[in-house]
Amino acid sequence: MKKYIFLPFLVFFLFVVSNSKGQKSNSPNVVLIMLDDLNDNTGFLKGHPQVKTPNMDALAEQSAVFYNAHANAPICGPSRSSLLTGIYPHVSGNFWFDKWFENPILKNCKSLPEIMGMSGYQTFGTGKLMHDEVESMWGQFGIPNDFGPYPFNGKTIVGHPSVPEKFRELGKNDGLFTSLADVPEILATSIAPGYKGWRDVRNKKLFKYVNDDDRDLMSDELSANWAVEKIGSLEKANDAKPFFLAVGFVKPHTPLVAPQKYFDMYPLETLKLPVIKKNDKDDCFYLSTFDRFTPPWATFYTNLKASYKEEDEGLKKYLQAYLACVTFADDQVGKVIDALKKSKFNDNTIVILVSDHGYNHGEKDFLYKNNLWEKSTRVPLLIRTPKTVAKGGVKVNNPVSLVDIYPTIMDVCNITETNMKNSNGAALSGFSLNPFIESATGKGWKGPEVALTVVRGDFKSKDKKKQSYAVRSKEYRYILYVNGKEELYHNDKDPNEWDNLANDPKFSKIKMELKKQLLALIN
Repeated sequence: MKKYIFLPFLVFFLFVVSNSKGQKSNSPNVVLIMLDDLNDNTGFLKGHPQVKTPNMDALAEQSAVFYNAHANAPICGPSRSSLLTGIYPHVSGNFWFDKWFENPILKNCKSLPEIMGMSGYQTFGTGKLMHDEVESMWGQFGIPNDFGPYPFNGKTIVGHPSVPEKFRELGKNDGLFTSLADVPEILATSIAPGYKGWRDVRNKKLFKYVNDDDRDLMSDELSANWAVEKIGSLEKANDAKPFFLAVGFVKPHTPLVAPQKYFDMYPLETLKLPVIKKNDKDDCFYLSTFDRFTPPWATFYTNLKASYKEEDEGLKKYLQAYLACVTFADDQVGKVIDALKKSKFNDNTIVILVSDHGYNHGEKDFLYKNNLWEKSTRVPLLIRTPKTVAKGGVKVNNPVSLVDIYPTIMDVCNITETNMKNSNGAALSGFSLNPFIESATGKGWKGPEVALTVVRGDFKSKDKKKQSYAVRSKEYRYILYVNGKEELYHNDKDPNEWDNLANDPKFSKIKMELKKQLLALIN
């Protein structure tokens, strides 16, 4: 008799369990889109008058747009490990390309996918996220990062014959900028048999290119497609658990290679170069910190100019390739956003789009990142939530930085779990950006009044006091180099940072106040 009394309760329990999978969780999903080396050359930031980024621009119209967002380290490795752990580089001592997961501080902190997974989220990653990817920290990882394809001589990767020799000597990534349609033809030598075509290094095979419509897909396209399929499969699965999906696009990082149609969008004869002040570097002190050697990246601009007969020919071709890669990346962003919009998840998903740092295109005779000037530290940062969509977007001018993304995600997802695995870790360095999502004035913002950025000073030391730093306020940028030299720019009136005001008595109080804020952050 007892078993019959129990049966209705068992049936009811099984009914609840079987139907719970179809219930929608109140926790928001999160889609994080990361780009590589993208500066302010987007339509919504107006960094270049001819750039075409319709998908990012459309996202910006529904997002909180952070016009004064900055990388904490303007080079891939430390920037990404800082962003995805929420820890300042000077706190962890991870200033360069050391493996972040071996760092004494970072290895004892939970990465963003780890804390999301521990908090009940399904976690998915694809493409370039960390510089040294640990795929096991994701519930599922899709397409590994691949910078290629590359020219091949039959035995090894070589420079592209269309790139002048002096510049292609800079390496397989930094020394390569051309269209996929420019299929490399490498002449045979006594060392190698010669080869015509691109090489897919990761898969150790020929990269097929006949034309833009008949070719193999590049890494970013594969990642975009994987993300689209993942959104579709999650919708079919009808799982109640929320998801965290991170999509890392490697473009516009070098090599600056993309399909021909993107190059066609930027004809050389009408392409506008950045306005570059002659001798602008004369009152700058970045190179003075290298007393033993000149870093190779500081020679890229002079090598490019020396590689072409015409004054600006090289810079135009390089910029064309960069903008082509920007628009190529924008199309991949569009695929992911479009799939999300068509899914049932759209109204309950937070979308964050960001770059790891910016890039100089000849300003201050610099063609690279890894410096403390605006073009290399400033990044696009968009956060779309149901609130920003309802408002038709929010414009934020307060200085913020990439370490603020981790605590923002925790805040909007109502995650209270500690980020530290044990006492050998470190507390989060950043602050939630949610006050700016609520209101552009940022009422309730608990973060600093400046955004902090670091570059290596003493390459033989991980001492935080032996590095170079910059802080960016609403109006100014202050730089303190490891050798004590300083730069100060009034960005509101001098957006190109042409005039170093550090030694101008009229600005001494402002300089001292910014220096005080900088030292307070790193001490």
